Amino acid sequence: MKMKCGFVMLLCWVSQIAFAQNSAAPQKVTGKAVADSTSKPLYNIGEVPKTDSVPNVNFPDVNIITFKTNEEWMEYYRTRARILKVLPYVRIAKQLYVELQEKEDTSSRREYRHYRKDLEKEMRGKFENELKDLTTSQGEMLFKLVNRETGNNCYKTIKEIKGPFMAWFYQAMARHWGYDLKDTYDPKKERMIELIIKELGPAYKI
Repeated sequence: MKMKCGFVMLLCWVSQIAFAQNSAAPQKVTGKAVADSTSKPLYNIGEVPKTDSVPNVNFPDVNIITFKTNEEWMEYYRTRARILKVLPYVRIAKQLYVELQEKEDTSSRREYRHYRKDLEKEMRGKFENELKDLTTSQGEMLFKLVNRETGNNCYKTIKEIKGPFMAWFYQAMARHWGYDLKDTYDPKKERMIELIIKELGPAYKI
């Protein structure tokens, strides 16, 4: 199910110019566990003192992920794929949020309003078609991660940037498609997302 144009505008508003990164596909496994490591050597002997003939061996941390049921594995793969799909937009949204706050603090109200309108127009031109191709589940993941990284729910973010009327308008539109922009991100309820973010490590860095 594709999101409608009006809802895409909401997603465009939490976007900023950036180069989309190539995301790795979910790992394929033949067993019941996934070992996630880096391309670094298996061990590092470090410096060997002249008085000591036994080197120190430092092994890197390896995350082992395992589930008991096929349903949990399917949830893991689906969630991981959605995170990787929207991750470039999450980075963009975080950058935009910070820049707009800085612009508001350092410019007049009129200058800020013109800057915001020009930026929104540019974002629509760059990202509208891409965001239209997001599924509802991918859009939901985008909102969750934006909430996680900004510390605000999307309703509050839009209210701060666009004003209370536009926040109400987008909330009504979002509810029509099954979203609630006032939802806050709770790590305890989103354990699968938190697990995958930890697994991704530096690749998730926002």
